[in-house]
Amino acid sequence: MRIVQLSDFHLRGDGKLSFHKADTILALNQTIEYFNKMRKSDLPELFIITGDLADGGTKEGYELIFKNLEKLPCPYFILPGNHDKREFFLEFFKKSAPVEKGIEPFICYTIDKYPIQIIVVDTSKPECHFGGLEDRVAKWLEKKIEEYPEKPTLVFTHHPPFVSGLSAMDEGFENANRFAEILNKHKNVRLCCGHMHTGIFTIWKNIPCVTCPPVAMLMEIDFRTKEGLDVTEEEKLNNYKGGGDRFFLGNPAYLIHDLQEETINTHYVIIPGKASYSGPWPFKYYDGEK
Repeated sequence: MRIVQLSDFHLRGDGKLSFHKADTILALNQTIEYFNKMRKSDLPELFIITGDLADGGTKEGYELIFKNLEKLPCPYFILPGNHDKREFFLEFFKKSAPVEKGIEPFICYTIDKYPIQIIVVDTSKPECHFGGLEDRVAKWLEKKIEEYPEKPTLVFTHHPPFVSGLSAMDEGFENANRFAEILNKHKNVRLCCGHMHTGIFTIWKNIPCVTCPPVAMLMEIDFRTKEGLDVTEEEKLNNYKGGGDRFFLGNPAYLIHDLQEETINTHYVIIPGKASYSGPWPFKYYDGEK
């Protein structure tokens, strides 16, 4: 079985460049075209999209991204990120976010009919950049994680619970220890996240974790802190927030989670294109945008 993970489209519905630099509509179109040209034998059973579909969570952004995601050659499923709005999200994506009854307003569900058990966990918090595991979601997840103890299991979230070293992104994760305690009840589980705009592969509290590279805006890898001695005066004047707050204009990328026997191999793939890789540019809104 093969699953493709996509993340962080940040699509604008007004035709403007995201953060005045990134043509996210172009990145989306390149991604859809790439998969539609793929050999059938290479296609996944399904796509999982781990949040931040529409930049700013605008209805116009969701209208546009829905129209394009419907062109994907295989079924797709989605979960929200910190830029998403749950009400618009569910208005357009009811089929692709089959929320389990009783867990609302959290967008959580499972996909159990494949050789891999898939658990989708909503870690978003309205109006917050950081994420966490709400108590209701934790109780729901605890029941789900043990339903298929013999199946390899992928848990998908937007926010990673671990410290990345990119200080502007390391804002904390509420209920992280509880999250780890629950995941460790399954012997063959991997946590698959978005949010970071770069691929990270790590072991967190005995749990294998990956973060998906972005469709739009590739994170600069910068391990400095806001107060670091090597922060320049120019950066201070430009309100440098620490590493993890700037991006390059890279090509779209994604992860393949491929089941071989009882092992899930994860592959990092870049979609060929003509990106300039210019930057780094700040994740900064302008002219009253938000």
